[in-house]
Amino acid sequence: MNVIRYSFPVLLCFLMMAVLASCGPDAGELNTEGLEKLKQKDFDGAFEDFTTAIDKDPEFAEAYLNRGFVHGNRGELEDALADFNKAIELDPDYLEAYFNRGFIYGYFEDYEKSHADFSKVIELNPGDVEAYINRALIRSRMGDSTGEIDDLKEAARLGDPGVQHWLKEKEISWE
Repeated sequence: MNVIRYSFPVLLCFLMMAVLASCGPDAGELNTEGLEKLKQKDFDGAFEDFTTAIDKDPEFAEAYLNRGFVHGNRGELEDALADFNKAIELDPDYLEAYFNRGFIYGYFEDYEKSHADFSKVIELNPGDVEAYINRALIRSRMGDSTGEIDDLKEAARLGDPGVQHWLKEKEISWE
């Protein structure tokens, strides 16, 4: 009987330690902490927070997106691409992931994929001026000057003053 009497408190103590060890910030809180570190350019701390958030919740698309930002800031573009791909796999309508993946594809001169990503951003958010401007740049690199001008006209119609000024200088009407 004495063994049981002394074993129960020890068992209870181990159980409480296990519960406390599983406590701590959840994936959302870790993601928020990582964003704060990212703003402060603490890339190592942000990377650790986003990775831990992913470990706690492997379906958390935003943590993959944010870890992709860290990779991008470190110049690890292949790793950033992998994280943006995973974010899109988890959330097929993740506008920010398509936008950032489009940049990386453009950097790698994979213009077809970049064009497709910026087109997806425009499909999801037809008022995204930056997506039109970036797709215009990609179309220019692809030799599609008509498509480039069409996208710049749309960006001007949506109110981008820089594009409006450029088109005006070129005597191209967008209205």
